[in-house]
Amino acid sequence: MKTLFVSNNQDISLGSYRIWVRDLNLYFRECGIDSTIGDRDSKIDEYDTIICAKSDTYSAIRIKKDFPHKKVGVINLSADNKGLPIDFLIVGSLEEMDSLSHYENVFLYPLIERMYQNKMDYKMHSPTNKLRIGFHGHYPHLSKFEPHLKNALEKMGDNIELLVITGNPNFKWKFGRPNIDIIVKPWNINTIKDDLLSCDVGIVPNMTCLNVEKLPTSVDLGLYNTDYIARFKNKSNAGRCFVFHQLGIPVITDLTPSNFHILGDPKNGFIAYNENSWFKALAKLQNHNLRREIADNAKKEFDRLYNPHDWAMRLYKNILEINNG
Repeated sequence: MKTLFVSNNQDISLGSYRIWVRDLNLYFRECGIDSTIGDRDSKIDEYDTIICAKSDTYSAIRIKKDFPHKKVGVINLSADNKGLPIDFLIVGSLEEMDSLSHYENVFLYPLIERMYQNKMDYKMHSPTNKLRIGFHGHYPHLSKFEPHLKNALEKMGDNIELLVITGNPNFKWKFGRPNIDIIVKPWNINTIKDDLLSCDVGIVPNMTCLNVEKLPTSVDLGLYNTDYIARFKNKSNAGRCFVFHQLGIPVITDLTPSNFHILGDPKNGFIAYNENSWFKALAKLQNHNLRREIADNAKKEFDRLYNPHDWAMRLYKNILEINNG
């Protein structure tokens, strides 16, 4: 089965291209799969399967119309797009897979970053007078600091500083900004690895806490005033946690489902939702020996569960099955 990735934007600073096109194509090739990267002007008829990048949905529709006998897929499709004439989707999490279940074939390939797979790039934890807390990702995630993480960070006082690495360093942080020392750096492919390795702890807030004053309760319906009420995107995934795991940095994150695949075991890191749980995790990770132990545990589990060649072959076999069907 000859496979063509179609991406008209081949900017490696874009995570969706870097992980699901460039890196995945390399893993396919290393697994002995005939695969290459092209654009919408490539000779489609020479390939059996065409996988279109996130920004090339319309290319996928056109290709399927012009070559109805080809199997055509799209990466990271918006859940708002329903009924498109395509054969399969590639998603980054079980949350996203479920939201797109109205399509027949939805296949999971996790957000495994090839550029962090070098075992030489690994954090060496040592005692520090000031704990550096690291955040990386799209700046709207910073609003998820409100209110619990914000309060926990402020409670830590002068013992910490926050490093924020994001694609738009000039953003206006309107909600959840803690009153602590904050350093903001632009995400840059040439510096991101060193910036992250300067951190002692990684934090990955994702869920929106909803303040509801009066909740209906019912024993018969299993509704109690202690229930969790939260909101998270359908495309939520563990990718931001993965980067910290790969680099040997212990992680504190929230109750987003995909995070539990590794962090469901407390020896691998911390799950936090309210102010107390965020604060307790931060306070414990002031101990550099514990940071090292937890990071090592998480890395071992990440390597066991997220071998990129294994996941690439699983994806290939899923696509091959519909080709042979």
